[in-house]
Amino acid sequence: MTDQVARKRRRGRGATTTAILDAALQLFSAQGYAAVTVRDIAERAGVSHALVHQYVGTKDDILRAVLTRDEGLLASAAPDSPDLLESAARILRRGLEQPGRAHLRLLMRSALDGTSYDRTSGRFEALERLIGLAQSAAASAPAGERAEKDLDPRLVVAFAGILYLGWASGESWMRPAAGLEDLDDAEIIDGLERVILGILRDHVAGAALRPRGAVSKRSSRDEPVR
Repeated sequence: MTDQVARKRRRGRGATTTAILDAALQLFSAQGYAAVTVRDIAERAGVSHALVHQYVGTKDDILRAVLTRDEGLLASAAPDSPDLLESAARILRRGLEQPGRAHLRLLMRSALDGTSYDRTSGRFEALERLIGLAQSAAASAPAGERAEKDLDPRLVVAFAGILYLGWASGESWMRPAAGLEDLDDAEIIDGLERVILGILRDHVAGAALRPRGAVSKRSSRDEPVR
């Protein structure tokens, strides 16, 4: 065992598990689930192969643990807001920070690589929260608006979500392809937010109506994400 491995063992289980999951996130999002081995993760984290198995488990267990941990970061961006648009805006911006962006890339990379959904945690808390808010908004909307905006709220949130994942994963290509190099990060994020909130507002009945008791907590635009 190297000196580096010995030092990392002494850090304690919690810190070591965090290092393992951080290493897995970096490798899975960059190379894809199938291309990464447990030994690769152990080497990146600076621990032994056996310790990864002891603390986290198999490669499937590692993927589920990474997804569960980082999905919580997104959902926590808007834990109490009953407002669909407010919650969506907060989750959107949290996801474009680090490590949220790596989490989004991992989701898209896993889907495109054909990683089975059964290998995930099976729950995506931020998505579930937005679907619940969309359904509540639609249920409380006037009958006329529900008749006009008759798409299933789950479908609208899913479509908005895949647009979001696609941008988070493909931005480095799309910006030069679309000639967007003259726009800074703040302008890009503002534009993405407006488009996604527009989809929700236009197609989810009741989305534009602020729920009773909802208070906007957003101030000026957030700092650009680097």
